[in-house]
Amino acid sequence: MWLQDTSCMKLIYDSWKHIVVGCLRYILQHKLKRLKIELRRWNKNSFGNVQNEVILKQTSLLAIQQSLEIASPTVLKYLFVKKDY
Repeated sequence: MWLQDTSCMKLIYDSWKHIVVGCLRYILQHKLKRLKIELRRWNKNSFGNVQNEVILKQTSLLAIQQSLEIASPTVLKYLFVKKDY
């Protein structure tokens, strides 16, 4: 999902080019920590809370399925019967 969004690569590039002074291990650690914070912020702003969206969609789907079963149980049977013609 992230790699399909062009702004992700730009964010990584911009974050990584930030200048950090110190030994190589410190530079790597600092850049990764900074990138992690920026990716989390970007993810939340770009995609929102995906887990909550999935729960909402599942709840909505369940409500629709239940209403179909209550209204007309034969409708579901008709939709899923394979016809051989």
